[in-house]
Amino acid sequence: MAAADSPGAAGPSRQRYRVAIIGGGPAGCACALALAQHGVHDVLVIEAGDYAQFRIGESIPPEANRLFHALGIAQDFFAEAHAPCHGSCSWWGSDKRGYNDALLHPLGHGWHLERSRFNGFLAQQARLRGAEVLLRASLVASAPAQGGGFTLELMLGDLAHPRPASIHADVVVDASGTRAVFARQRGSRKVETLPLVCLAMRFAAPDAPRSGLTHLEAVEHGWWYGAHLPDATLLLAFYSDAATVKARRLQHAAHWLEGLAAASNTAALACGAVPLAGGVQSFPAPSYCLEQLYGDGWLAIGDAASAYDPVTSQGIVKALANGMAAAGAIAGHAALDAVAQTVAQRYADYLAQRQQYYGWEQRWPAAPFWRQLHAGALAD
Repeated sequence: MAAADSPGAAGPSRQRYRVAIIGGGPAGCACALALAQHGVHDVLVIEAGDYAQFRIGESIPPEANRLFHALGIAQDFFAEAHAPCHGSCSWWGSDKRGYNDALLHPLGHGWHLERSRFNGFLAQQARLRGAEVLLRASLVASAPAQGGGFTLELMLGDLAHPRPASIHADVVVDASGTRAVFARQRGSRKVETLPLVCLAMRFAAPDAPRSGLTHLEAVEHGWWYGAHLPDATLLLAFYSDAATVKARRLQHAAHWLEGLAAASNTAALACGAVPLAGGVQSFPAPSYCLEQLYGDGWLAIGDAASAYDPVTSQGIVKALANGMAAAGAIAGHAALDAVAQTVAQRYADYLAQRQQYYGWEQRWPAAPFWRQLHAGALAD
């Protein structure tokens, strides 16, 4: 993947840009790609990482195919050979297995992604269409500039050899993920609803037929997720609230594996699989919407604007759609506030969907995890 080795890691090529996008994930890169379609190429994407580290968030539904076509990258994406996802099977609400397959979906099947490679692919596609992608660059500070736009203070390179840089952007798009770094510098805050913690381990899958389904299993203290990834590994993740994780010490591999063994259906998926080095990795799984989604000359999108519980499997599709909508507004086809209103409305729709999903599971009403979710859903 060329993205990690790009000369864009050296520093910005100039001091002024029409659009600066903070974050080079799906939302930020989709915005850059859509801006190119609107004829806006004076774009800088500022990415804090380099697409080398493992990333969680690998399942995308068939709706993503429509967005890939709309962005003009569908054939290039298909050539990346990620693993097809033909739907899901779940043990949710009862001990009986249920299916939700994509065999008859008009948009085809979804995908299990190798997420870091997918993010790097999007960045490379944005670069090929004229955007400048700056890697290993963090936003340190920002301020409104005299005459409009913003001055952005950046730190380039690694912690051992940091280098400062300063640019001006007429418009800033905050696609920095759950850090929401630019929006928070503007004074916006997150309004959270029942955040979860994801505890994941990867396994070397045995040489056996691999499932093309996403696996979900509800248990007393949370729920399990499983998927076979394109790199021939099996990803298993447990989702719960922070208090339950701490009380049951699930961040430790021995306790995590005990929980896996007790989840019979997920344990069967892992039969014969060998844990890879690295142990249990912890990732936040928040659920929130920013109090302020936009301002004069800036807009938050993707997980910077609103983060969804992964049980809904909407995060990447939401990010791509947000990026496309933001580009349309910047190009003059809509107002920033209209995009922000859509983000807020879709967050409200998501809360209703999450309430429905968690409401289906009533087997452990006294368990702290399910009790707070059911109570919180009613409060939402």
